[in-house]
Amino acid sequence: MSWTLLAGSLAGVLGLALVAKLLRLGGAELASEDEAMAIAEAERPGFVAVSAVLAEDRQSAVVTGTDGEQVRLRRHGAQFVAEHA
Repeated sequence: MSWTLLAGSLAGVLGLALVAKLLRLGGAELASEDEAMAIAEAERPGFVAVSAVLAEDRQSAVVTGTDGEQVRLRRHGAQFVAEHA
């Protein structure tokens, strides 16, 4: 194996890793309670969020609405899905 082939392969792998990071692929996590409430409102039409509690690992959250309804957010791949809690 030549050194140029090795260097080219390494540069390609690092380039793909950089693109994945820029596109936010992979490790999705909730940044804040506000983000969790915004996702819940976007995923559940008519739902108005009041508060949110994030899990320690920021991979899920429970969001409470104005009428007391609770929505659970959980990670599904690189996105989050909202389910009735």
